[in-house]
Amino acid sequence: MELLLTIAYYFLVRLVFIDYKLLPFNLFWKFMVCGLYVSAALTEILLLGQYTPYSKYAFVQSYVVQMAPEYGGYVKDVYVQANEPVKKGDPLFQMDPEPWADRVREHQAQLALAHSSVATLKAQLAEATARVTQSEGQLTLAQEKLAELSEAQKKNAVSLIRIQQEEQGVKNAQAQLSVDRAAQQAAQIAYDAKVDGIHAQVAEIEAKLATAQYNLDHTIIRAPSDGYVPNMQLYPGSFIRLKEPVMPFVSTEEQWVLGGFDQRGMQHVQVGDKAEIAFEMYPGHVFQAEVVSIAWANSGAQGMPSGVLPNENMNHPSMYFVIRLKLTDENPDYPVRFGASALIAVHTKGTADALVFLRQIEIRSESYLNYLFNPF
Repeated sequence: MELLLTIAYYFLVRLVFIDYKLLPFNLFWKFMVCGLYVSAALTEILLLGQYTPYSKYAFVQSYVVQMAPEYGGYVKDVYVQANEPVKKGDPLFQMDPEPWADRVREHQAQLALAHSSVATLKAQLAEATARVTQSEGQLTLAQEKLAELSEAQKKNAVSLIRIQQEEQGVKNAQAQLSVDRAAQQAAQIAYDAKVDGIHAQVAEIEAKLATAQYNLDHTIIRAPSDGYVPNMQLYPGSFIRLKEPVMPFVSTEEQWVLGGFDQRGMQHVQVGDKAEIAFEMYPGHVFQAEVVSIAWANSGAQGMPSGVLPNENMNHPSMYFVIRLKLTDENPDYPVRFGASALIAVHTKGTADALVFLRQIEIRSESYLNYLFNPF
């Protein structure tokens, strides 16, 4: 732009003072011609560059999601075409669901068996409890009979051998009660094995069933937001490995413009400053924007942890900082495309209206020059 203005100014001076001689090219006019050009150059360098920084290194950016299935296998269907707009939740493609459908049916059968096993454990616990009750009754009877015989033995009504037999019967009843109580405790432990109130066997199978059902439900991969797939290479019958990205998904719910600005013009830039953007794909149209964030860092100056001493070739600091902007007057007739290049002019707070006006003229002139690349 500056070169074109310089050429135009040269030919204007030539026409006025040399070709048509509308004015005498004396010392006064030579001073005025040179002074005007120097003043314009100083205004561009000292004022416009400081208070209305300008960038020709800008592009549109948005979130890009790498779409991948939960597991590997064959692709059953592909539901979208390249660059076709889709809504959040719309299906993109589907993996072969049969393996996980079979797994779901298998775990459903195992779950039914697990519930049956729990019912069996409950019945076993009831049986063990009944045996304990029976053994306690038999022990009580044996103890009562032993007591009666002991009283009779005092009167020499029964023999000593009979007393010894009953004592052995009491010991046998006590031992049987201990065995039955141990069996009851084991049955109680098996029945009480629970996780969050659910029997362990049932909880284990339900967890496996939930995993299989989750994978079955996710055989259809859906759009994470509104957007589109710019590069479609997936086709039904393709084999995909585990969690292998197979298509890029560009979100259209949020877009912004990133611009690289010379550090020498960044000292006055703040979040909230107004800006203007001219996209190369839309000659003659200028969009209003606002600064939403500034990355006060650049990767060229980043040091990496290592055992190597630093040298002059390790870091390459950049002269640019990156500014993020949001459009404030999007026009549906001129949709913003991911990756579109642009020009940016930021009008810092407190800048004189004259400087803002000059920068507005410049960015609009640059925008109209883009028509040179679209003559037809």
